[in-house]
Amino acid sequence: MKTRNTVLLLLLCIGAFAYIRWVDSKQLSTDERREKEGKVVEVDRDDIQGITIRNSEGTIVMKKRESGWFIESPVQDRAEEMALTTLFTTLETLSASRVPLAKDAKDSLKEFGLTRGEASLKIEGKKAVEILLGKETAIEGKVYLRLDGADTVYVVGKGLRDNVTKGLKEWRSRKLSDVTASQVTRAVLKTAKGEIELEKKGLNWNFVRPFKARGDNQKIADLISNVVNARIEDFITDSKDLAALGLIEPRAMLTLSAEGVKEPIVLQLGAAVQKAPVGDKPEDPAAKPAPTHAYVKLSTRDSVVTVPVAMEKLINTQPNDLRDQSLVRVQSDMVDRIAIETPGKEKIVLARKGEEWVRKLGGKAEMPANASAANKLLNDLVNTKIARQVADMASDLKGFGLDAPQATITLSSYSTEGTPETKPGEQALAKVMLGRFEGDAGYAKLDDEPFIVSVPASLLAGVWSDPLQWQDLTVLDLKKDAITALEIARIGQPTLSYTLDKQKGWALAKGDGVVSAAAAQSLVNTLNALRAVRWLGATNAAAQGLDKPNLVLTFTQADGKHGKLSIGSNTPEEMWHATLDGKTGTFLVSKPDFDALNSALIETAKPAAAKPPEAPAAPAKPAGKPQ
Repeated sequence: MKTRNTVLLLLLCIGAFAYIRWVDSKQLSTDERREKEGKVVEVDRDDIQGITIRNSEGTIVMKKRESGWFIESPVQDRAEEMALTTLFTTLETLSASRVPLAKDAKDSLKEFGLTRGEASLKIEGKKAVEILLGKETAIEGKVYLRLDGADTVYVVGKGLRDNVTKGLKEWRSRKLSDVTASQVTRAVLKTAKGEIELEKKGLNWNFVRPFKARGDNQKIADLISNVVNARIEDFITDSKDLAALGLIEPRAMLTLSAEGVKEPIVLQLGAAVQKAPVGDKPEDPAAKPAPTHAYVKLSTRDSVVTVPVAMEKLINTQPNDLRDQSLVRVQSDMVDRIAIETPGKEKIVLARKGEEWVRKLGGKAEMPANASAANKLLNDLVNTKIARQVADMASDLKGFGLDAPQATITLSSYSTEGTPETKPGEQALAKVMLGRFEGDAGYAKLDDEPFIVSVPASLLAGVWSDPLQWQDLTVLDLKKDAITALEIARIGQPTLSYTLDKQKGWALAKGDGVVSAAAAQSLVNTLNALRAVRWLGATNAAAQGLDKPNLVLTFTQADGKHGKLSIGSNTPEEMWHATLDGKTGTFLVSKPDFDALNSALIETAKPAAAKPPEAPAAPAKPAGKPQ
């Protein structure tokens, strides 16, 4: 029994061994599988750490670092990422077919240009491999290829050789600097016209020299971006004679300090490259060719380069070109308080309350304010552009009416809780003083800046100095059936009284007449929700036609409260002056509201339809003669 089991076990082992040998004989080696799939090498660009390119120009060594690819030899410079991407894509998609060799492989390799290779690409990664590229085949667009150390020859498309035979200039990054505009925190520009120094604090740029002022964030960012992102047109290999390139005494020098960069980046702008005459038409020999490029030397690059002539804008940059032309540099959503001060008048303080605005009356007291007017004033201040810079030093405030401004507006933020940077309470963001205004412009100055500027006269129109002008536009806000009695007096007409019967509707209190339900309801609805177009301020009865009003509406509510609306003269804009007992000041009523309030409530009796005249009787016929 034991012998039988031993024999069976031996047979099973022999069978398993034979099966494994059979399966193993059918498995393709890595090289065989690659060849079957038409692949020469398997490349994963993420695993590549270095490449060495050899071609007719020499040897180029590139290495991968944390910040990207860099050329280490024959120069030290950043590599062109797009060129490397194209190379890696070509490698990953490389398809090949094997070439049968003659008996003497060495002669065949020599014939194909593959003894050493006319060009080669060495890849460093998990597995190092060197690809040798030879001559073109008889088939157009194909070249010979082999792997170093192997005698197998392949035919591949010439795309890989086209990449490998590129010169050094094509592997160097064409972007002038690898620093981004957002990294730059300081910029110093020196030209023959002077020196400009700019400093970034938080999100905002400011002038340090030649004066202290706000900078235009967008314009400064554009200037820096146009420099650091400039595309290099050519690399000047023979750059020893810096004088000939205009770089001994550069026409402009820009120094940039950036976050994460230890040393400042210095850009020198040299001479302009003149454009040669082109075309068949002869040009005027006396005419000077227009420059197309300029020589530039960057402290972080290994050679002199040429860039588009647009870089010349640096030379002509003036301080005013980069100044912030906004009257104030404040974000409207940061403003919680608007304070208006005018000589001899009460200070007006408007405070944001949710989506609305209120007028602070001292202490905790407050009243609803005209939210649309407050928002408009804030937007006007934030969006107003300076018409021109009048004076850089405010030495003569009196000459501009700014020694005693006709209005001072302070924009503030308000917080009930403090932060490490700010204390709780009100924090002033900007204080604007408005001086003398003439015609369509006036003078303005910020409290913390020495400059006097010119601003549009429309800005002053929205700065209301009368607290009454800031009242809420809602004049009445009554419930639907609140009004139960009306008395309507029109100039030159008898006063009519109306009462509301819940069952029958509106009717004359005295006299005969049918009340139009539609007209009465329109009047009451308008009165219930009466809104002012705007408040004018204190009442001037004679000037506003309120000493002899055109219309007076006296109304009684269900709770016994009384109200009186008086409407005086109209304006050229077809609005009407009005006052309401219990509210101080005059407001304007729109024409549609006035028409509804002034509509006739008594229906006019229609005249009875006239009875049509009877047709005249037909004339009698003469009697006929007897037959």
